[in-house]
Formats: sequence, C-alpha cells, structure tokens
Amino acid sequence: MEMILKTKSVSEELGVNPTTVQRWVRHFNMDLKKNDHGHYLFTEHDINELKEIKMQLDSGLLIGDIQLSQKEKPAVKKQLAAVPEGIEEKFENLLSRIDSLEKKLEEKADSVVSYQLLQHAGEMEEMVKKLAAIEARLEDAEVTLLKMPVKQERIIHTEKQRKNWFVSLFTL
Repeated sequence: MEMILKTKSVSEELGVNPTTVQRWVRHFNMDLKKNDHGHYLFTEHDINELKEIKMQLDSGLLIGDIQLSQKEKPAVKKQLAAVPEGIEEKFENLLSRIDSLEKKLEEKADSVVSYQLLQHAGEMEEMVKKLAAIEARLEDAEVTLLKMPVKQERIIHTEKQRKNWFVSLFTL
C-alpha cells in the first residue's frame, strides 16, 4: 500500500512552511488527490517531486527556472502561457522573497528562543547560588543554636505544659 501524507506532514519532512508546500502545488499545477475536507493528499512520487523543487530552489534557482519531470512540464507551460509578459518574473520574485522572509522568520524565532533559554539558565544559576547561601546561613544558625546553653527552667516549664495539655484531654 502506498504511503499518503497530508500537507503538514510533507512540510515537516521538507523543512518548509505548509503554505509553501501549497504554493508549490498550485504553481506547478500538481495533480493531487484531496480528502473529504479538501486537504491535499501526497503520494511518495509527489513528495519526491517537492523534494526536487526544494533542492533546486536551495541551489539558487528561481521558481520559474525549476525543471520538473516531463509528465508535469507541459501543464506548467500551458498555465504560464496565459500569464502576461513580465508578470511571471515579478510573481517568481515575490515568491522567492516570501520564501526568504519565511526562512528569516524561522531563524529569528530560533534565535529568540535560544536567547530566552540562556536568560533562564542564568536566572536559574543565580537562584542556585542564593539557595546555597541560604542553606549555609541555616547551617550556621543551627550550629549557633546547638552551642547555646539550655536553661533547665525552660525544659521543666515545657514538660509541665505538655503534661497539663495531656491531662486536659481526659477531663471535661
């Protein structure tokens, strides 16, 4: 049975935005099946064609210069024949700029997350230092308390209070 994926899964596999995959499908007039909700369903052949498109774009080609398999090429030429002269180049330039902006946006998001992680790591390091200082002060306080002389009266008084409290439980 042939593997069939949706746009999101294909976009994750290619490392591009789902809207980019949809744009490529429309631009190259790819003949794809759709599910009941109108979502594209990609076969392994379709995914390989998208990988080829991405590879050619990554190598610096404009979207109009990309070569598809012979099966797909005539449909693309027929579609482009109806487009007025010069518009195609502007459209390709616009799509290229959108792809570039998407990449920059992803890079910026990654750098922001990295910066935030570094900030949090620094804050946690500070908290660990403060906690260590508090523990040291607590240990010093315990040592000081242990060295203090214990007054006998205080112990006797405390024992009487406990005894009185215990007796009060059984009396009305």
